[in-house]
Amino acid sequence: MAGPDESRTAPRWGLGQRIYFLHDGRPRDLVVAIEDHGGGVGDGRSEATAAVEPFCTINPIRAAGSSQFLRSL
Repeated sequence: MAGPDESRTAPRWGLGQRIYFLHDGRPRDLVVAIEDHGGGVGDGRSEATAAVEPFCTINPIRAAGSSQFLRSL
């Protein structure tokens, strides 16, 4: 449960039907949302950084495949 100074991450169900991502709806592209999600809280890292950094190092073909999979949810 998120506290008053935290954002609750939306469930992944229905991810393929969304037209916007992140808590503020900025990115409309799923890969951009993943890349942006690793950015900082306090020391420049968020809880998502550990997952985002490896994603950003995969080749574009694998990133596209991951994006297609996530869109199928």
